[in-house]
Amino acid sequence: MNSLQRFRWGTFRPGLYLGLRSRTQSAYVSAGLLWGSQHEDVSQLRHQCRQEDRLQRYGWLQHDGSSYGLQTVEDQYNRVELTTSYARLHSDDTQGWAARVKAAPLTPRDERLRRKQVENTKLSLFFYVDLGCGDESLQLECKRQLQNLMEVMAEPNGLQCGEEDQASCVQMVLQSEGPELKGETEEEEVPLTFQMQVQLKTQPTVRSAELRYAGLKDTNLINVKERLVALAERPGGEGKKNLKADKEIQLENFIEEGSSIVIVQAIVDVDAATFKDGDVVLDVLFNEVASSSASELVKTPIDHVITGKLAECAQQFEDKFEQSFHLSTKTWPAGEGEVPFNASVVKFAKSAFSNLVGGTGYFYGSSLVQYDPENPEVVESPVKSLFTAVPSRSFFPRGFVWDEGFHQIGISAFDASITRDVLAHWFGLMDEDGYIAREQTLGQDARRRVPTEFLVQHVEHANPPTLLLSLEKMLLRHKAGDSDDKELQKFVRLIFPFLKRWYSWFLKTQSGPLDASFRWRGRRLNDGKLISNTLSSGLDDYPRASLPSDREMHVDLLSWMIHSSEIMANLASFIDLDNEVQRFELNRAHFFDGLDKHHWNDEAQAFFDVGDHSEDGVVEYQVSIRCRNDQGQVIDATAPFKQIEAQQVTCPPTHPNFMFPLGDGRGGLQTLPVFIPRTTKLQHVKHIGYVSMFPLLLKVLPPDSPKLLAVLKQLTDPAHLWSPFGLRSLSTQDPFFEQENAPGDNPYWRGAIWMNANYLALDALHHYSQPSIGSPYQAAFAEAYAELRANVISNVYREYERTGYLWEQYSGDIHSTQQYGRGQRCHPFSGWTALVVNIMAEIY
Repeated sequence: MNSLQRFRWGTFRPGLYLGLRSRTQSAYVSAGLLWGSQHEDVSQLRHQCRQEDRLQRYGWLQHDGSSYGLQTVEDQYNRVELTTSYARLHSDDTQGWAARVKAAPLTPRDERLRRKQVENTKLSLFFYVDLGCGDESLQLECKRQLQNLMEVMAEPNGLQCGEEDQASCVQMVLQSEGPELKGETEEEEVPLTFQMQVQLKTQPTVRSAELRYAGLKDTNLINVKERLVALAERPGGEGKKNLKADKEIQLENFIEEGSSIVIVQAIVDVDAATFKDGDVVLDVLFNEVASSSASELVKTPIDHVITGKLAECAQQFEDKFEQSFHLSTKTWPAGEGEVPFNASVVKFAKSAFSNLVGGTGYFYGSSLVQYDPENPEVVESPVKSLFTAVPSRSFFPRGFVWDEGFHQIGISAFDASITRDVLAHWFGLMDEDGYIAREQTLGQDARRRVPTEFLVQHVEHANPPTLLLSLEKMLLRHKAGDSDDKELQKFVRLIFPFLKRWYSWFLKTQSGPLDASFRWRGRRLNDGKLISNTLSSGLDDYPRASLPSDREMHVDLLSWMIHSSEIMANLASFIDLDNEVQRFELNRAHFFDGLDKHHWNDEAQAFFDVGDHSEDGVVEYQVSIRCRNDQGQVIDATAPFKQIEAQQVTCPPTHPNFMFPLGDGRGGLQTLPVFIPRTTKLQHVKHIGYVSMFPLLLKVLPPDSPKLLAVLKQLTDPAHLWSPFGLRSLSTQDPFFEQENAPGDNPYWRGAIWMNANYLALDALHHYSQPSIGSPYQAAFAEAYAELRANVISNVYREYERTGYLWEQYSGDIHSTQQYGRGQRCHPFSGWTALVVNIMAEIY
């Protein structure tokens, strides 16, 4: 099966609790789930994955990235646990997919909710099919072709569930006969012709159950929740007697003229005392090649077919997961020895991986880009598509260059064909000069979930080239005989010109002030931060030089370029490009010379950034001001009180026109802390943390280098990075450790434990601990490796068991006894945190 067919359908809307779509353009078919009950206000319908919904837990338990997924959703406020399943269907008479939503009672973990007694739960499940086009805007001209295509061919009607089955079944059939539309290629046909059977099966314990439907005009997946909420009414009308009654939604079994979405509503009323798992099952069977009449279809229950398919897929996932990660052969410390992972830990690993690969989505649209740093004009890039995993379904449901390389390290160990498809899409986004925007916000569904200040991408801003890491891992497994990926060499040949262009773009745009030096772009003086952020490095608020300037040299970026040169040389060798191998090897050696020359500090025995820096500065509070450029765009900055009083305010050069000072909402002026340097000079920026560790993390140091041992000692020092839960991002002795970079701006890379850096550290420790590498420090590396691996696995697992989620980061704050080691910031964060599975499997 080619990739067009294999990835034709999937759970490719990861920002929804259950969001399916066809991977087609110029038009597509989407499907999704919403739900609610009388226990929550109707405005709180669940649809998008949101932390604000305060779900007890949710996520995939099994997912293979393309054809199957099993998910549980524990909604404590609606007193229900939903199990959602998805499977692709391939047979002579069925081409499409099946989805199942099963409801069960849930006892809330929250004691306050548990104390609240409920008599019944009236649950509504809304399953919709939406025909869309382009970037999901409702106003697009192409939407007209998609209106009035769907109609109900068989109204909701009861049928016998089975000869010995006491359950009740209600079924309906929806049909679409659309025009033949081609996608991006001639082979890609948009699935606008289909039949969809929907069946609601309930057990005798259910008080009442019915299926209803509606087709709504001017509605799509972007605003379907708002349209449904607007339909809510109080039972019996708005008279005085009914004012205390909760509003309910009851669809009217009518398809409006001009609609391109149809929503099916399953309404069930269950007794809290007798409700049990399996009492309510909603099944959907979507078929692109159906030939049976609707009257024939509604005579046949579909649940047995779906049950059998899901069981088959579940076993296939179990088998492939073990074949990929071999966790049955792996151990971890217990007491004085090592023991195998128990069933609970393996189940956790399956969920962690499934949430990573199940977070893969398909996006289509344009980015907002500022192409000229001197010209603030923002333009829309050409419309493109992207197939990518996302860091977090709730908070970051879009693609990031920095994250994606780590995602594919995990996914490629399970299914290299997914990684090849993802990487091909990422390199397909590349401009002619090699630029790839570091954050991809494609389509209206993605764009509406991004703060305005992060929408615009800047053409000189890079991101760590982690996509090369995933290629490196695939190549290493291939050479070691651990992969039967026959397509790898052909794939590398295909993308190598893009890799060269991207590499050259880094050399051209991120070069530093001296030979063999590099500098991240995007740091901005007077950005309202104590120390200007370096977003392009991926380590946003990690402390850098106190005065941003073009004289800076960043040791992490140089390390990336040394390692990238080595990867490029190995890839060139793999496809027999000997001249290219020599070029990249020479570059690596040249850049490595710059590592010692520019960044090694003999006194501190550490690698540091270089920049215009003050070690004796003070923090001063300044007034927040708003400034404008000649194009009318505004930014907020700061100015000293003296400038405000003298009415001689200086704004940043990019936005030179002062508008006004900002108020604090209490009649005064808003103030922000600003770092004011006293003695500034070009010098090493002395912070022990992830940045100073990069020559070790990326394995660019020779195995016998004394500097390697010096860096290892800092890594394993509890006063610096070492903790019982993993490596923290900044030394506990650093003046910026766990310090805000602005009021309300919680420290991000200033002490927290991040799984991507811990994975790199374990990769490096494992590498240098191998006898074949020949390091004189082998024993020290082996000891550090074993202990760090155990610390990381046990903490991520413990927090998953305690909270139900993988987290964006884990607290490294040694001064916070209660929070120390606990998950924090956004959840679920099943992107690079899911690399805990590779760590368990020791796949580096």
